[in-house]
Amino acid sequence: MTWIIGRAVLAVLLGLGGIRQASAADTSRLVVIGGSLTEIVFALGKGGSVIGVDQTSVWPPEVKALPQVGYYKKVSAEGVLSLSPTMVAAYRDAEPASALRQLEQAGIPVVLFDRSPPMRALEDNIAAMGRLLGAEREAQALRRSLDDQIAAVARTVAGTKKKPRVLFVLNYDPSQTVVAGAGTIAGQLIEMAGGVNAAGDITGFKPLNGEMVTNAAPDLVLTVEERWDGIGGAAGMARLPGMAATPAGKSGRFAPMPGPLMLGLGPRLGEALRRLSGLFHGEGVAHHGR
Repeated sequence: MTWIIGRAVLAVLLGLGGIRQASAADTSRLVVIGGSLTEIVFALGKGGSVIGVDQTSVWPPEVKALPQVGYYKKVSAEGVLSLSPTMVAAYRDAEPASALRQLEQAGIPVVLFDRSPPMRALEDNIAAMGRLLGAEREAQALRRSLDDQIAAVARTVAGTKKKPRVLFVLNYDPSQTVVAGAGTIAGQLIEMAGGVNAAGDITGFKPLNGEMVTNAAPDLVLTVEERWDGIGGAAGMARLPGMAATPAGKSGRFAPMPGPLMLGLGPRLGEALRRLSGLFHGEGVAHHGR
């Protein structure tokens, strides 16, 4: 019963009528597992059909009043079933797989979406969600709006002379720092906003020791806003292993970004690019000791 909607299989589903079948299904009580997917549903004007979300779904603000069914990597099948949904939309990497199977066995259609490659997946997911919810026209308008926003940032970036080396830090502990390499959404956003991913020679999210952080030589270091206070702000970032010897560490160039913007793949991508472009040109950057 699971429908997988993503770049690799979208054409097959279209050819076999899978999307048409999904579109004809009852989406009046929808549980969404994946913050960016939730944002897409609301951006298409179908937020009224959402009856439950996962913990990564924090935007728009009204989703905070909805029941939660757990973290997307630890989905509670019982929690989903208690809401009596007519359909579940989730990212392919939602876990545990056994929970998704349990939903299928209970007769709940589960529609899975891809995350990569990031930009192609975003386009596919907006189009597929539009078909699923009967909002094709809204999906086309949303994609055009995103294209315009991306083009506007690209024009701004084209007029800049220097591209800063930017490191995005996801997690940290006393011995290592987990950063975003090539193939990640955060890494691609850095490049699109006119920066150079300082961890671009690795793939995915990988841990770096102090020496590797120093060798990455970032001019600016970003981290998720939700963890900014926990590490102690810019001063805490400066104390990460190897950070003091980097250009960012010496100049105190550290800044927080909302996690959903840097790690999500939703309709606020244009906002993320505008904010990053501003940071790369010295606007709104937190400094060590301030």
